[in-house]
Amino acid sequence: MQLLGDNYTLVWIVDLLEFEVSMDGFLLFIVFLSVAVFVVAIASSNSNSQNKSPDVEKMEQYGAISPAMICPHCQIKGKIRTKSVTQKKGVSGGKATAALLTGGVSLLATGLSRKEGATQAHCGECGNTWVY
Repeated sequence: MQLLGDNYTLVWIVDLLEFEVSMDGFLLFIVFLSVAVFVVAIASSNSNSQNKSPDVEKMEQYGAISPAMICPHCQIKGKIRTKSVTQKKGVSGGKATAALLTGGVSLLATGLSRKEGATQAHCGECGNTWVY
């Protein structure tokens, strides 16, 4: 069943799987091609993340340097990195009330704990990390 020649991948796959050239074989090829493109995209994104410099990795993990901050552990100034984070803080009263009124159904959508914004700081000298 050599319709298009030896160099065409579609014909080779169709011959290999012994399908007739039909809509089913074409759809299978499209699915195969989509999976291959997805795998290549994931592989290229992983290789890009491995080529980052240590400064870029620290920037993404701990944030930008805040030159005026002093580490409470080692008292070094100018090596503190800060970034905004969200932190779970106890039980939200409003969510607990809603859970009682809805028989617990609202917990599935919202959860019970509340989240508050905070700042995470990391000392590049001693490695201490804290949230304020």
